[in-house]
Amino acid sequence: MKSNKKVMLLLSFFAVMILMIAVSNIKTSAPNMEETSSSLFPKINLKTDSELSTTRPTRPPEPKSQKTKSSFDKSTLKKAKELVDKKLEQMNFNGTFLVAVGDEILYHKAWGYSDIDKKIPNTLDTKYEIGSCTKQFTAAAITKLSQQKKLSLEDSVTKYIKTLKIPKEIKIHHLLHMCSGLYDYLNDYINLLEADELDSDSKLSQKELIEWVNNLGTYAKPGEIFSYCNTNYYLMGMIIEKVSGKSYEQYIRDEFFYPLYMDNSSLCMADTDSKGYLDNEWTKGLKVDSSYFYSAGEIVSTTTDMLKWLNAYNSGKVLNKDTFKNATHVGKEGFNYGYGWFVTDDYYYHTGNTELYYAVDIVTRKRDIKIIGLTNINDRKLQQTSLNLMTELQRLLFPQDNVPTEKPTEKPTKAPTEPPTEPPTEVLTEVPTEIPTEVLTEPEISQIPEETTQVTDTSEENTTTETEETHDNSEEW
Repeated sequence: MKSNKKVMLLLSFFAVMILMIAVSNIKTSAPNMEETSSSLFPKINLKTDSELSTTRPTRPPEPKSQKTKSSFDKSTLKKAKELVDKKLEQMNFNGTFLVAVGDEILYHKAWGYSDIDKKIPNTLDTKYEIGSCTKQFTAAAITKLSQQKKLSLEDSVTKYIKTLKIPKEIKIHHLLHMCSGLYDYLNDYINLLEADELDSDSKLSQKELIEWVNNLGTYAKPGEIFSYCNTNYYLMGMIIEKVSGKSYEQYIRDEFFYPLYMDNSSLCMADTDSKGYLDNEWTKGLKVDSSYFYSAGEIVSTTTDMLKWLNAYNSGKVLNKDTFKNATHVGKEGFNYGYGWFVTDDYYYHTGNTELYYAVDIVTRKRDIKIIGLTNINDRKLQQTSLNLMTELQRLLFPQDNVPTEKPTEKPTKAPTEPPTEPPTEVLTEVPTEIPTEVLTEPEISQIPEETTQVTDTSEENTTTETEETHDNSEEW
């Protein structure tokens, strides 16, 4: 029995030794086994994030946060805050409002509700439809492509959109300056949607838009008449796609949103995190698909992101010096509309109206005062309130300067919205004494009635959220 046990121990020992040798051989031969297995199961090489982003411009370091010491004394900041609060309270403002000088934020505050039914308040980061403020991005994209010699502003529109049956004399610069002589498509389609002649979830295709333009033709020679027209900026979106090889949305994201860290902005109107209303009575309205607005008005953004945009735009980070000058000044036809901006000698600005939202952004030339107002209510009073605040803030913050009083150099001419064979209907390029219901036909400053200042205070229905921006001079600013 003892001998058997010895034999068993020896056998076990040799078995362990053989197993160890086998394992050692497996390890040393592993590379060959991997090569063999790779022939049976090909290895998938996943691209890194840097490889995937090679089609985008290099993203520069994110700008540093705002300096903590204000350029203004505590008393001036307090007066400015009280002034803005008073004006916004008077118009019963509901949204988010920002005032900056250069890159210094002086006022940033949220008012009221993003959803009245659920009592969800607006915040400093609420996302709003900005409507026709989209046009400044579309114009910047076109002119950037021009800077890169990928197109010329003197090119005929039909060079890029072959199926478009309009006079070849209509150039890209006519689209930019709103003097192409084309009819405005947007009000027609919104009216059809509201009359239930189109399904509320329907989309507008580029082919359908071109057919609409071809059917109506033109009402004037290019360069002859100024008329605010969304068709101009819709067509430029198509040209951007043709020249860049990207969708309009992808181009704007790659060239502007991504490098400027506008991470809370998008090109889909469904991305708002607030509900839009027709009026201050919280009347609900129809929210249409982004395809109807496209490059004429589909951007969704926040006040913070819009300030990033204005800071970059006004500091030469978007366009070169000559192009920026042309974009923000009167064009050669003499109309007071630049490249996506209403322009005066003292400031440039735009408004946006999607019927459920309203937006305004203003930049003064001399002192770089920036005002951004975004609201989820179709409240046209916001435009005149913001322009009034611009004047009063400049007087308060820079008393040594003359207050801007410059008006647009030329009053725009009304254009028909129907073919010449029928009596023309007035296009909303002016704001009459009663607030109209049409959308995205932004008025001129010289035609805006005086601000209504007597508004009932409904503070029990309003909530406010103030910025926590820090200054040595004021805890609230």
